[in-house]
Amino acid sequence: MIIMAASLLRSITATASYVALEDVRCSAVTILNKTGATLSVEMTNDSGSGKEIVLADGLSVVIQVVANAKEIKIKSASGTTGVYLVIDS
Repeated sequence: MIIMAASLLRSITATASYVALEDVRCSAVTILNKTGATLSVEMTNDSGSGKEIVLADGLSVVIQVVANAKEIKIKSASGTTGVYLVIDS
């Protein structure tokens, strides 16, 4: 029998500075931006100018990671709630 872990659902606050997502083992993270502003997303180990994606309000993205959600960082100029995650193992 194969046992699969359930997805983890999270609602988090984006700040005006990049902050890593929580330390959770996973293979992919879906990020939904419902902040009312743009949300910037970058990889912790590959950051810098031109190495981010910007999600307009209402858009989402699925990012595959090597092993952990903390490989992803987010920020929003508005520093607000409304970021929703689905963390898949």
